[in-house]
Amino acid sequence: MKTTGQDLAQLRKHFTENARQVRVEGVADTVIVGYVRHYGSQFSYAVFFGKQAKPAKHFSAKDEDQAEQRVIEALTQAGKVAALKAQDRQKGRAPFHDRQEGDVTCRSYTVAGTAQLIREALKVAFPEVKFSVTSDSFANGTSVRIAYTDGPTRKQVEQVYAAFESGQYNSQEEIYEYRREPMTIDNSGQLFRMSYGAKYISESRSYSPAYGFFLNLLDLRQAPTLAEQFAAFENWHSAQRYGMQTSWGEHAGTCTVSSNSSHGDLERFAEALTVQGYAVRLTELGDELTLSASSSPQPAPVSEPDETDREYYATEMQWLANPGQDSTDREFEAAERSWLA
Repeated sequence: MKTTGQDLAQLRKHFTENARQVRVEGVADTVIVGYVRHYGSQFSYAVFFGKQAKPAKHFSAKDEDQAEQRVIEALTQAGKVAALKAQDRQKGRAPFHDRQEGDVTCRSYTVAGTAQLIREALKVAFPEVKFSVTSDSFANGTSVRIAYTDGPTRKQVEQVYAAFESGQYNSQEEIYEYRREPMTIDNSGQLFRMSYGAKYISESRSYSPAYGFFLNLLDLRQAPTLAEQFAAFENWHSAQRYGMQTSWGEHAGTCTVSSNSSHGDLERFAEALTVQGYAVRLTELGDELTLSASSSPQPAPVSEPDETDREYYATEMQWLANPGQDSTDREFEAAERSWLA
């Protein structure tokens, strides 16, 4: 007869309620539990791992001492295995491992340790930019991914993390070539040779609504000028839309760029400039679209007077309309009427 999950659950409940639990010092109940049961002239014992309903061991014994001894052996062995697994997990969380080769200490960083080194290096190089640095392990490889918004160019970021890459992939021979790091000497005179745990490092740069992917060649840690943005847009457009014509120029503080692109690039560029506060204008002539923008941002709009202001000044003007007021008051009245209009 096949034993069902409900039967196994009842079996563990039966031992829990009707048997004596055997404990071994240092072995947690969350790892393994064991019971000895006495019924009539017979003895049985059962061992359960964690919260499992199915017993790992369930046998009968000739006497109580034998049943208890077998439970203790099972608990002791399970405790040793759990301790070894805990050590492996702790070792896996260590950022690096050292080994000696003569007088040289070879320090090998894990992929997580390498990601931490990259994170610290980026913070030193670009303290005002927030980076997300994550690591991953997969079959026959490890990787670190860097993500950020605006900030420095991808080439500037690559100059920081390039030193932490394990090597490079040789596409001609289709092999990965590991780089052997030179030896260094610490303050105590100890020789070290470092190796890093990231086979592949990649960066992903996103852009806020005020900018766009067409400004990929600009360092956006500080707001670029309008001319710099138009020049960067023209360079990007020429490289990415090489089958289409584009040109830009600057005259009397106004930048203009024209293109026959049908990909909506100029429209997205106009939206970004609008977010920055520039006055933009799009004009279409035939199949060519022209974007113009003034080098001075639009002034902040002046707030309109609300209804309470209008009631207050209406009362004040009624007072000023009194013939007994002098000319100065009348000049002030005229200014008030002009403002309320």
